Amino acid sequence: MSNLKEYDLLSWTEDKEIAKITEGEKIYYSDFIARINRFGLNNERIILLTNKNLYHMKNKTLSRKIPYSEIIGITMHKNSNEFILHLNNEEPDFLYKSKNKNLLICQICKLYQASTNKALKLCEIEKNLKQYLTPKKDKKKNTSVTKMDEKFLINTKTFLEKSSQINDKELEKDKIEKKRKVGTIFSTHQTVKNVGVDDFKVIKVIGRGSYGKVCLVQFKQTNELFAMKSLKKDVLLDEEQVESTLLEKNILQSINYPFLVGMVFCFQTEERVYFILPFVRGGELFQLLRKNKYFPEESVKFYAAIIGLALEYLHKSGIVYRDIKPENILLDEDGYLKLIDFGMAKILRDGEETNSFCGTAEYLAPEIITGEGHNMMADWWSYGTLIYEMLFGIPPFFSQNVEKMYEFITKSELKFPKKFKVSDDVKDFLSKLLIKNQKERFGAHGGFEEIQKHPFFKNIDFKALEEKKIKAPFKPEFEDSFDVRNFDEEFTSEDLSNSQINEKEMDLIQKNKEKFDDFDDDEDD
Repeated sequence: MSNLKEYDLLSWTEDKEIAKITEGEKIYYSDFIARINRFGLNNERIILLTNKNLYHMKNKTLSRKIPYSEIIGITMHKNSNEFILHLNNEEPDFLYKSKNKNLLICQICKLYQASTNKALKLCEIEKNLKQYLTPKKDKKKNTSVTKMDEKFLINTKTFLEKSSQINDKELEKDKIEKKRKVGTIFSTHQTVKNVGVDDFKVIKVIGRGSYGKVCLVQFKQTNELFAMKSLKKDVLLDEEQVESTLLEKNILQSINYPFLVGMVFCFQTEERVYFILPFVRGGELFQLLRKNKYFPEESVKFYAAIIGLALEYLHKSGIVYRDIKPENILLDEDGYLKLIDFGMAKILRDGEETNSFCGTAEYLAPEIITGEGHNMMADWWSYGTLIYEMLFGIPPFFSQNVEKMYEFITKSELKFPKKFKVSDDVKDFLSKLLIKNQKERFGAHGGFEEIQKHPFFKNIDFKALEEKKIKAPFKPEFEDSFDVRNFDEEFTSEDLSNSQINEKEMDLIQKNKEKFDDFDDDEDD
C-alpha cells in the first residue's frame, strides 16, 4: 500500500492513546463523522482507517473495530453527504454523514481491496437511504443479510478515478479546521477530551472583561452548562497580554479547590483563545452587595472565611492573586463563594517580589501604588478592603478622584463610619489587615493560619466550612438551569454574536501566531 495516500485529518498518527487502540497499525484516514441514528439525529463520532481495520470511535474511546473483510459494501446518496456502511456481522448497518464523503469512501475501497484482493461493491441512489438499512433484529437472524440493492451498483474503478481528482486545496483547508477542533489544549472532563466552538450552544452573555466576554453555553454532547470565556487574539497582542493569559490558563488548569473556579476545557481557533469553566449560577457578589448595600457582620464572617481559605490555597501554591473585588467573586447555588478570573495573578517563588502595577484602583495595596515591590501580602490588604466594603458598603479609602484615592491608600489613617455599629473585634481585625507596611500587616508571619486565629473568626468552623456543612447566609433563587437573573442585565441583554475580526486584526494575528504556540502544552489528551 505504498502508493496509498494518507489522510490523517485529525493528526492522530503520533497520538499515544490511539496507538494503544490500533496496536501498531498504520493510519490512513481519520476524521469527524456524523452517525445518523434511528430517530434521524446526528451523533458526532470519529472514523479511523488503518491498514487492517475500520474503527468507529466516540472521542478517543473505541466503539467498533471492523475488519475490512466484514464490509459487504457501501450505498451512497447521489445528492447528499450521506452513505451506508453495510456489514457482514451482527452489527446493524451504519448510516453516516461526512463532508468528505467521496474521499472517505475512496479510502475504504482502497484499503478493502488491499486487504481482500476484491473490489468493494458500491451503490449510488437518489432515494432516502433509511430504507436500505438492515436493522439489528434481522442481523441477529442472519449476519450476512443485507438490504443493499445491487440494481444501483456503479463501477468502483470509475468512481475511484473520478474521485481522485479531489481538490487538495479544499481538503487542506478542511484539515486545518479539523485540527483546530481536535487540538484541544486541555480537558478535565470525565469522558470528553476534544472539543471546538461548534460543540457549544451560546445561550446568554453573563460577563465581560477587558479582552473578551463570558457566555453561558450548553455543551451539545452532554447538555451540561458551562461558562465560556473567549479572548480575542488581536486584543491580547495589542495589550501585550499573551503571556499573562498563558499564565492564567496554566493556573486555571492546575487549581483544584472548592472555593476557586478551575478549568474544564481550553482550546483555540485562529482568532480566539477559549476557556471553558464551570457555570456558577448565583452571579457576582458585586450584584448581591449592590442590592443589599452592605451585609450583617455574621454574613461577612462567613464570606471572609471562604475567601481567606481560597487565598491560602493560592498562596501555598505560590500564586499571588492581585485582583480581589466583588466582581471577581461568584455565588454558587448553595450560597458559597468562588473566586474567579486569574488574569492579574502571578507565580512567585519563596521570598520573591514583583513590581508590576496591576489590579483595581480601590483595592490596590500601598506597596503596589508606590512600586516598592510586593508579594502575597498585597492580597491580604485587598482582602481587608473587601471585608470593609462588605460591612460598610464602600471601600475604606474611596474617592472619585483616583490620584486622591491613591494618596489616601498610601497615607491616610483608617477610619470607621460612625453610623454603623460593628464589634471591636471587627475594628481590630481590619486595622491589622489594613496596615500600610506590608511587613507588619496581618498574615506577614503566618498567612491565613495566623489570620484565622483572630477573635473575628471565633465562631467559624473552618473544616465544616470547607466541607460545605455550614448554612450560607443567602441562597440564590433560580427558576431553572438556564436562569441568569443573578447576573447583571447589562451583560445578559447583550447580543450573542462575536465581533468580526477585520483584515488588519487578522494580519496582526498571523504575524504573531507563534506567540500562541505555548498554549498547546505537551500533555496527552
